[in-house]
Amino acid sequence: MNSQLRELYGPLNALVEINERVWEALRDSGLPRKADRSPSRADSDWLRWRSQALQPVNLQMRDLIVDHADLLIEPELPKALCDFCAHVAAVEIVLAAEADGVRDRALIVHPGAPFATYVREAFLRLKREQQHLLAAVNRPREIPAK
Repeated sequence: MNSQLRELYGPLNALVEINERVWEALRDSGLPRKADRSPSRADSDWLRWRSQALQPVNLQMRDLIVDHADLLIEPELPKALCDFCAHVAAVEIVLAAEADGVRDRALIVHPGAPFATYVREAFLRLKREQQHLLAAVNRPREIPAK
């Protein structure tokens, strides 16, 4: 459990919170509506935030999931994580195409709330279990009377 928290769910949760905070700030600052973020009408500020802030963190999260898949709580890759990793791959293709002067929309959309919710709930579940185990270990033991 400590390895799950230290190597996967802890860092993943922190990175989700960072990206969610950036996304919230972008929305609050007048992020163009989704329709206005189409490849042909993409705002340069949006492209910069996507490429320089969101995607690097997405890559870190994807790498954590893939590199530490053996630490997942579930026996199989949860759909939200699979969808997220697929989205990151799709955005990598979009960025490569943009480098060649071609603008296109990502083939796979970000899973949104289900991804963030999964990560937060899994992290909190493991933290609660860890605290429960630590409390049990640290509980004073009664010494039987002779």
